[in-house]
Order: sequence, then structure tokens, then C-alpha cells
Amino acid sequence: MKALKLALLCAVFSSLVSVASAQESKKENSATKPAPRDKNWEKRHETFVGIAKRGNVDLLFLGDSITDAWGGEGHGTNGGHKIFTSKFVPMKAANFGIGGDRTQHVIWRLQNGELNGIKPKVVQLMIGTNNSNGTDNTAEEIADGVKGIIEEIKKKSPSTKVLLLAVFPRNTGKDDAAKKIQKDKIDKVNSIISKLDDGGKSVKFLDIGSKFKDASGALPKELMPDQLHLSEKGYEIWANAVEGVITSMLKGDSAKAPEPTKTVKKVEPTTPAKPAPKTPEPAKTVKKVEPTTPAKPAPKTPEPMKTVKKVEPAPAPKTPEPAKTAKKVEPAPAPKTPEPVKEMKKVEPAPAVKAPAKPATTDVKEEIVEVKKSPIRDFFRKLFNR
Repeated sequence: MKALKLALLCAVFSSLVSVASAQESKKENSATKPAPRDKNWEKRHETFVGIAKRGNVDLLFLGDSITDAWGGEGHGTNGGHKIFTSKFVPMKAANFGIGGDRTQHVIWRLQNGELNGIKPKVVQLMIGTNNSNGTDNTAEEIADGVKGIIEEIKKKSPSTKVLLLAVFPRNTGKDDAAKKIQKDKIDKVNSIISKLDDGGKSVKFLDIGSKFKDASGALPKELMPDQLHLSEKGYEIWANAVEGVITSMLKGDSAKAPEPTKTVKKVEPTTPAKPAPKTPEPAKTVKKVEPTTPAKPAPKTPEPMKTVKKVEPAPAPKTPEPAKTAKKVEPAPAPKTPEPVKEMKKVEPAPAVKAPAKPATTDVKEEIVEVKKSPIRDFFRKLFNR
């Protein structure tokens, strides 16, 4: 019995462990669940909504505090403000970065009006470093959050292209072990989101993190004073690294047009060179045409002689035609005489007339005279004179 009870306890314990692990696996990814923050954060969000309602935004900067420090309307004047104003404001740029944001906060902002009224041509997105703090999110979850932001952009503005930047390197943490864990997580995030690049059709991935490191791989304090946020010189490096890419993306398809034209220039010199020697060949064809001159058609001239032979027998049939002049038999006076016979059907002595033609006519006249003198005529006269 003790053995049976022990077996039952083990089975119950194992089932509880499996249920707990299943619940853990089903845990919702906080990096993809839209979430707002505090009141001050909401005020900044409303500022961005107002900027969006005014429209006229072709380039949008989206992210956390590192993007926030670019400056612009609704931001301070430190960090990259001067560079942003000189380089990007002429491109009709707006900055919607908020310090402390994670992927879930950016998703919420996009769902609540920050893209209403604008359809930017390009969005520069750099987000995820705050999600990497502690154990809140895994690298896979952070990458899903980045993907969720891009999907939200595409829902609101399908034609917008996204310049997706790798999460910048950082060197913060309570100890070296914590710093290494965070570095490895960020590296893995960047490896996953780099696969979102579709060749620049809608997403272009760009990793400029190495530009902030020195030869030893460290982050100089003149670029990252706190090993996380950039100095003005750091923003200058950032601007120089992305300015050409952004300009090309803003131009859209027209930026890709010059490339094929360069290849055409290379093809043009080769093609005309080879056809040129082929031009004498048509001269040879002319020589071939000369021997084929219609010397052979000339003997065909006797053929019209055959047509003459066919014309000559034609007069022969014309001779019988005069023989047909027997149409003079048209002494059709004989057939015309029977017409009075139609009137004589009532007088029925007509059979005696068939012998000689002329005497027949005289008999008819006599009979007509006799009819005129007949008593029948007198009868009808008396009948109508009543």
C-alpha cells in the first residue's frame, strides 16, 4: 500500500509540474501587448498626435530616449537638436521618440493616433534596448515586439518604408556578468530582426553600432558619456551614417533608376562595335540580287503568243452566227394571226383554217362579218336598248 501511495503522489506531482510549465509557455509576450504609461507620457503622446494631424511629414523618427534626444518639435534642445534641424527638418522630418519606451509602448502610440493624418515616406525605427533590461523579455520576444511595430506601421500606411536600425551597443549593468548577458541578448535581437529586411522594398535593416566603438571595441565617453546615450558628436556620426540611405529611400523607385542606366552605358559601346563590321555584308546581298536580275523572266514573253492563239479561233464561232439569221423566220406574222383565233374560240369554225396561211385570214374576216350580221347581235342590241 505504501508503494502505491508513493506512486500516486509522484504522478500528481509530475502533473502539477507539467501544468505549471504549460502555463509558463503560454505566458503573454509583454513586448507585443500594447500598453500606455503615465500621465506625463500621455501628454507627450498627445503632442505627437497634434503634429500628425497637421500633416506634411515625409520622414518620421520613432523610438525611445536615444531617438528622443534628436530634438525637434516637442523635445529639448540638447543632443542632436542642431543636427536634426539642419539635416532632417528640410526633409519634412518629425521626431516621435519618448524616453523609457519599450516596444509595447510604441505599438500603443501608433494604434492611438500618432499616424492619423500622415503617411510618411520613411520611418527610421530604433527600439528595444529598454526591453533588454533584466529578465522581462527574451531576445525572441523583443524581436517580436519590433516586428509588431512594423506591422502596425504597414496597417496605417502601407506605402511607408522602414529604415530599421540595429539596437545600439551599450555597456551598462551592475557587474560584468550582467553587462555580458545584456550584450548577448542585444546581439541576438539584432540577428533576428536583420531577417526582416526584404531588400529595401518595405524594410531595410542597417547596423551602425560599430561606428560608436573604438579600435578596442569599447564605447568612448566622448560618444556615449553614460555608455548608453549619445553625445552631440555621437548624433553627428549617426546622421552621417543614415543621411544618404534616408535620402535614397525618400526618392523611392527613382533612386533605383540610375543603377540600370549605368549598366546600359556599358552595354552600348560593345553592341555597336560588333554590328559595324556586319554592314559590308548587305553589299554582298546586292551582288546576289544583280545575278538574279529578271533575265529569266524575259523568255516568258512568248507566253503571250499562246494567248494570241486562243484569241484566233474566236472568229470561227462568229460565222455560224449569221446562220442563225434564220431568225428571219420571224415571219412571226403567222403566230400573231392566231391571236384573233382566241376571239374565234366562240365561233369554232377555226379548224378549217390550218391549210394556207393567207386564205385563213380572209375566212376569219368573213366570219367576223357574219357574226356582226348575226341575229345574236340584234338580240343584245334590243336587250340593251330597252
